[in-house]
Amino acid sequence: MPTSVRPPHPAPTPPAGHQNVPRSALLGRVLELAARYDAGRRRLTEQERHRITRDLFPTGFARRQFLGRFSALMTLSVLIAVLGLLADSTAVVIGAMVVAPLMTPVLAIAVAIVRGWPQRLGVMALVTMVAAAGSVGLAAATSWLLPGTLDPLPREIVARTAPNLLDLGIALVAGAAAAYSRARRQAADAITGVAIAVALVPPLATSGILVEAGHYRMAGGALLLFTANVVGIVLSASVTFIVTGFVPARQLVTGNRRIATGLRLSTIAVLLVTLPLTFGYRADEAPPRTTPSQVGTIDDAVGQVDPRMTVVDAQMTEVDDAAVIDLVVTQPPRSTAPLDTDQVAEILADELDQSVELRVQTVPADRSQASVDR
Repeated sequence: MPTSVRPPHPAPTPPAGHQNVPRSALLGRVLELAARYDAGRRRLTEQERHRITRDLFPTGFARRQFLGRFSALMTLSVLIAVLGLLADSTAVVIGAMVVAPLMTPVLAIAVAIVRGWPQRLGVMALVTMVAAAGSVGLAAATSWLLPGTLDPLPREIVARTAPNLLDLGIALVAGAAAAYSRARRQAADAITGVAIAVALVPPLATSGILVEAGHYRMAGGALLLFTANVVGIVLSASVTFIVTGFVPARQLVTGNRRIATGLRLSTIAVLLVTLPLTFGYRADEAPPRTTPSQVGTIDDAVGQVDPRMTVVDAQMTEVDDAAVIDLVVTQPPRSTAPLDTDQVAEILADELDQSVELRVQTVPADRSQASVDR
C-alpha cells in the first residue's frame, strides 16, 4: 500500500501587528513577554484606564482648571521651600514637598511613553520644564527680596548640592510607588509618602537661592538632583504602569515600537545621569572642612611669628585658586603688639604653595584665679 505522507504543519501565524516588532531589539521581546504575562492576570478595566488618563491629561475646561491649580500650588510650594531652606527647617521643607503638584506631569510623561502618545508626551514635558524654570526664577527673586545673608549656608541647602547614586535609587523606587498608587485606587493614600520620599521642588528652590547668591556650581548640583529624580521616576513609573496592566496586552505587541523607543530613551537618560552621580558631584564652592594637617600648618606659622599667640579657630576655604584663611587668635595678657599678619601670610603661602588671603581676629586672653577653702 502506498504510504500516506502528512503535510507539514503550517508555521504559526504571528499575531496582528507582529511585523512592527523590532526583532533585533531585546526590548521588543521583553514587551511580548509582558503582553503574555498581562493576558493571564487581572488587568485594569477600560474605565480604570480612562480614569487615570483623565486625571493626568485633562481636556477642555478641566485642563484650564488643572493649570490654574497647578500654577497656584507650584507657587505656594516654592515659597514654602524657600522659607524652609533659608530657615534651615526640615519640617517646613517637608511641607513644601507635600504641597508640590509636580509629580502629576512627571507621571503623565511615563503614561505617554507606555501608551505611545508622542504629542501628549511633548506637552507634559513642556509643562515640567516651564514649571522647573519658573520655580528657579521665583526662588531666586524671593531670596533676593528676603533680608539676611547665606554665610554660612544652611545645612538644608548644602545637603541638596551634591547628589549621588542613593538619590537616584530613591527616585526609582518612589516612581514605582507613585505609578502603583495611580493604577490601584486602594493604594492612593501612599502618594503623600511618595511626595515626601522624593523631593522635586526643594532642589529647584535650592538652585534658585544659590543662583541669586552667586554659587553657580552648587546650583548646578541642585539641578542635577532634580534631573535625577525626574528621569528615575519616569523610567520606573513606565515599567510599573506596564506591569500593573495599564497598557492593554494587544498594544504591547502591535504598538511596541513607540513604547520600546520611549523606554529606551528613558533608560539612556538614567544612564547619562548616573555618570556624574557615580563619581560624586562636587560643588567646588561648597565650604570644605579644614583638615587637621591644615590646622597644624596654620598653627605652626603663627607660632613662628609670635609664640605667645594661641590659635583658637582656623577655617580655610578655596576661592579662585587662593586659600582664604580666617583665624581667631588669643593675645597674651598685658600685650599690645598685634600679630604680624603679613609675615604669617608669607609663611603660609610658602607652605601651601598657593596664594593666601589671611584674615585675623585677635581676642584678649584674660586670666583669673580663684580658690575656696572649706
